[in-house]
Amino acid sequence: TPSPIKQFPLSTLKERNTFSQPSSSRLFVATTLPETKQKKGLREPNFDENADVVCARGVCTLADEEVVEELCHLVEDTEGNLIGMECVENPAAADRNVFSFDYLWPRALLLGCSLLYGTNFPLGRIMNEALPASATTAGRMLLATVALFPFLLQLKPELRKTAVLGGSFCALGYLSQSIALVDTPAATVAFLGALVVIITPTTSALIDKVPMGWKDAPQTWLAAILCLAGVGALELGGSGLGDVGWGDFWSAMQAVGFGVGFFFTERMMAKEPDQALSITACQVGMTAFWGSIWAVLDGTGVLGNFAGDHGAWLLDETTRSQYSLQGLLYSGFFGGDESLRLVAIAAVWTGLITTAANRVGETTGLGKMKSSEAAVLLATEPLFAALFASFLVGETLGLEDMLGGALIVTACVTTSLKPQDVLNFFGVEDEDEELTLEPAEEGDFQ
Repeated sequence: TPSPIKQFPLSTLKERNTFSQPSSSRLFVATTLPETKQKKGLREPNFDENADVVCARGVCTLADEEVVEELCHLVEDTEGNLIGMECVENPAAADRNVFSFDYLWPRALLLGCSLLYGTNFPLGRIMNEALPASATTAGRMLLATVALFPFLLQLKPELRKTAVLGGSFCALGYLSQSIALVDTPAATVAFLGALVVIITPTTSALIDKVPMGWKDAPQTWLAAILCLAGVGALELGGSGLGDVGWGDFWSAMQAVGFGVGFFFTERMMAKEPDQALSITACQVGMTAFWGSIWAVLDGTGVLGNFAGDHGAWLLDETTRSQYSLQGLLYSGFFGGDESLRLVAIAAVWTGLITTAANRVGETTGLGKMKSSEAAVLLATEPLFAALFASFLVGETLGLEDMLGGALIVTACVTTSLKPQDVLNFFGVEDEDEELTLEPAEEGDFQ
């Protein structure tokens, strides 16, 4: 007997009372949540039916229905858990010229955002060589919070609790990343950060009970295998386990923080896509908050020499005047201290450009393309990080580093594949029951 499911009303078909699944439609979840072949009952959520969205790497934004190739809506199961997105091809964008400016500029913008994100890793190392890691993180995020503060004021009250929770996990990611960059190559930190392709699907399975078997989400399993193989090449390809240290642990912890944070923020943004920048501002604000607490504890000597040799820097007038944000900016730009000028530039760049402005650019470009395209473009971040690390701090990549990095980037791209395509590649037949699509009834909104 066919299994009945509820189907989202799509803006192009919303005048119809029933809906039959077109051959081009598919059920998927963006790259940070696993795409699965659903077998359980679905229901239509209570939100504006015109809210088409595009999601990738923990960010969801309103889709531009005039240009985006797919129109996607949230799908929840009967218990209210976010299962994925139901997407159909957008007839309005069927005959677009792929060489036109309107087609190319959002993709160039998103690729540019990925490039800029890649500069964070080597610049983080540069800042950590001159300043305590706590000071660089707090200063950078305070600048970004000031820039994004107008969006923070627009955050809906009902989202604040979850936004603070998701933002706190993202803060764990940023703080762990900063600690890792104290003594770990920037490229390694960037590649290990891609472990989010394992962390977020795992979080979805634990919290939302998303089916994660091989036939449910084969692309997630394949991505996990590739990612773990890449990590093995990075960590064991040199001198073996003797090279694995605390920096590697904190590099992995950044993936835990970002992965869990992406789970919460993407769920919020998918339901409230017009709140994307407000939720992002909360993420940055929470990172500034926890970073400032870390800086106070570190600067007063409570943490000893944790994450560096600059303990109790707030208690010394000389170090306080250089390491605090206002002291760094004054010394670097107006005080004539050449040794701090590059550090001050890096702090402003990573705070205002690659954290604040880049989030606005990412949200703008994301809404004009398919989620799978966005996932591929954003997967290039660790490659750019390795390139800039070589150029800015003189890091070199060995054969094992290049192999490990290639496997990890491939894992990131793999998460955007359709489950059935992966099963077909491995010769696995689809044994699922045929699904019968039914329109949602008014009672389902309650």
